[in-house]
Amino acid sequence: MSSRSARVARWTFGGLALLLAALVLHVYLEGRPTQGRPQYVAMGSSFAAGPAISSAAENSPWFCARSRDNYAHQFARQRGLSLVDVSCGGATTHHILEGGQLMQPAQIDAVTADTELVTITIGGNDIAYLGNMMAMGCNEDTSWLVRRLGGCRVRSLEETELKLVPLLDRLGAIIDEVRRRAPKAQVVLVNYQTLLPEQGSCERLGLSEEQAAQMRLMAQKLADVTYAAAEGHGALLLDAERLTRGHDVCAPEPWANGRRPAKGLLGAPLHPTLEGMTAIARGLDAFLGAARK
Repeated sequence: MSSRSARVARWTFGGLALLLAALVLHVYLEGRPTQGRPQYVAMGSSFAAGPAISSAAENSPWFCARSRDNYAHQFARQRGLSLVDVSCGGATTHHILEGGQLMQPAQIDAVTADTELVTITIGGNDIAYLGNMMAMGCNEDTSWLVRRLGGCRVRSLEETELKLVPLLDRLGAIIDEVRRRAPKAQVVLVNYQTLLPEQGSCERLGLSEEQAAQMRLMAQKLADVTYAAAEGHGALLLDAERLTRGHDVCAPEPWANGRRPAKGLLGAPLHPTLEGMTAIARGLDAFLGAARK
């Protein structure tokens, strides 16, 4: 290789290295919790983040898909609260307690001694709740890449049940750690909104009746574990499943997207719509008003 070619190669490599370093720094810094004393901290997975509901929330990393109209943002505007929303699509209890996705800090690091309210929607990804529902809907049209990445692997009910006990322990640990960091804060677990009809299935859901029945059982077990964690560790529970009942994917007025939303993948399949998030925000407002009386 000539000296000129070597110099070009070095400059090219150096430029790529700088570009990669800048990208890493951007990902590391993007979405850092706002400095200050947040009255309200919202944590959780995509059912808290609200992907594709409206425009992205301020300081939301692109991979978190956090919406400015998720239930936390709507509720904070209703109450005039300062909010730090660290919810993120794909999050598990690990990402709340130990460290967030792609170099983000643990979500719980947003909680300070001045925090007055913490809401938490988590647990579905720990047991592959939505992942299983999506995998069950795989068919001949499902891309090779999705299959190759394991997106069509269905976990058995037995495999899921093995994860429920550690999930209960980790939900309790989250509540306890919030209380340690913010002794005066109200802690509210917000469970997952209703996706499945009370019986049967439909084309929008993309599951057989047998698959839908299995997923209803999984959803109920997830709700039971969330309730047990709240009760056992002195937290409040907002029952979003009950609040959104009758507005499942198959309902005449659904508050959740079907498997193939009108916006395509940008519509967040089998996730809450704006109407669902608004119902939860209003429910939270009424629930906390009643809890103070």
